[in-house]
Amino acid sequence: MTTQHAAPEPVIGGDYLATTGRPVVGVAPVTHPGPLTASALPPTARCRAVGYVRLRPDTDTAASEQVTARLRGFAARSGLDLVGIYTEHPHPFRQSAFGELLQALCRPDISIVVIPGPEHLSEFDGIYQAMRALIEIETGADVLVMSHTIEAMP
Repeated sequence: MTTQHAAPEPVIGGDYLATTGRPVVGVAPVTHPGPLTASALPPTARCRAVGYVRLRPDTDTAASEQVTARLRGFAARSGLDLVGIYTEHPHPFRQSAFGELLQALCRPDISIVVIPGPEHLSEFDGIYQAMRALIEIETGADVLVMSHTIEAMP
């Protein structure tokens, strides 16, 4: 005997801040309106995407610019319109770029996230899988990993 549950509406945030587990006061949950249907887009429109990059503490400006340039090139070759790149800096007092990424994915015209490699979500496979699932399930967006393609090889 199996029990079936109705799928809840995707909600990001709820009542807790993901990084600390503390309650968030005065912030409403963010819901994703769902992807645009193919008929809602002009026939020549390219899929819109956003990028996400997590920098290590020892990453210099030149290396950061190289990663974002490779991400933009990959998106262009893949036929994607990369509308922004969210860069996670290793400074504790900056706002989370991952949170901003989730907010951007609530726009119905953005349906893809491009990352340079799995380590940009997490260096640990289990956490990487959980963060990828959060993006895909909660927002409906697809995650493209650049390092899993032949184009990413040197």
